Amino acid sequence: MTHAEGSLCLLALASALAAAPPPLRFREHTITKDLKFGYQLAAADLNGDGRIDLIAVDERGVELAWFENPGWQRHVIAADVPRTINVDCADIDGDGVPEIAILFRFESRPDKSVGIVSLLHHDGDVRRPWKATEIDRVPTAHRVRWANIDGTGKRVMVMAPMVGMKAEPPDYNASVPIFLYRPGVWKRELVSEELRGILHSIYPMDWDGDKRQELLTASFLGLRLFRPAPDGGWQSRPITPGAPEPCPKCGSSEVAEGRLGKQRFLAAIEPWHGHQVTIYRERKGAWQRNVIDSSFQNGHALAVGDLDRDGRDEVVAGYRGPGFQLYIYRAQDKNGERWRRETLDAGGIAAADCKIRDFNGDGRLDIACIGASTANLKWYENLGPGK
Repeated sequence: MTHAEGSLCLLALASALAAAPPPLRFREHTITKDLKFGYQLAAADLNGDGRIDLIAVDERGVELAWFENPGWQRHVIAADVPRTINVDCADIDGDGVPEIAILFRFESRPDKSVGIVSLLHHDGDVRRPWKATEIDRVPTAHRVRWANIDGTGKRVMVMAPMVGMKAEPPDYNASVPIFLYRPGVWKRELVSEELRGILHSIYPMDWDGDKRQELLTASFLGLRLFRPAPDGGWQSRPITPGAPEPCPKCGSSEVAEGRLGKQRFLAAIEPWHGHQVTIYRERKGAWQRNVIDSSFQNGHALAVGDLDRDGRDEVVAGYRGPGFQLYIYRAQDKNGERWRRETLDAGGIAAADCKIRDFNGDGRLDIACIGASTANLKWYENLGPGK
């Protein structure tokens, strides 16, 4: 390389560094270190004070508890819910306090799993244990979400087991259903049985901007969209097959929608409990797959939000396997072809789930994450970009 060529390379590098936004800054806060084995978080205002509280799903504990913002005092919601695996919140009765859908007594083998589907409702004091109403029992009941499928704002409960009744490891090659329950009736309705293998995530979202939510699923069949049909059934549409390796190292595990300005992208962890963070962007009717990180071991935590308030979403992702790390990914170009990784927590949390919300009311989105083997719950206060 000549002196002139070297100077041009240094100039290009300096220009690239100058154009890159400064890294985001966060202040770490530990809410608790006393979990058994954290699995999932739900973020909701449970006491009506305008602050976002956190519900911690501790899959090896026997209690479901919430932590009250800002002091993060712990309150027991339900005391006898062993092997809780998932919850979701929505104000179904309009009293200003969300009801909580809960799945517990989970096991990954259908022959050993009870799979209780219940609804939790406060008794007037949200800091005291809530009343539980059992709705159904479905072995390996694994994901529950409230969804606004008709555009009225009234939500239905959508629930899916992790595997079908006839599934066996390692490929779990059996049909796995998705069920729907309407408030007040709570009768099981079948959405679909077309997915196979492991169904890991259900993500309600308004795909086409008509105010009604569809269901985006992540499974061994990759990412697939389900929407209500005019005849009362459901239609499905494949989006992408996900990771191309043979099952069980196939498909998709987690999914979240993001925006780069007006352009939509999908972030995923692939394959099931996988090692890749993947970005999908639609081009000419096809979704292009871009693996932006392949260093994960047992990837599980995924969240998307505009952390630097520039109109472009960042991706938060972490893994809970050996060497666990928690990262932020920021797009380096307008189309999201190149992404830069920033470390949020280096070895301090085996992140199983994260939520992005403004927890302290300062207008910036913060991050809360729950740890699996680290048995902790943290929130990361967004201090904004800085040098």
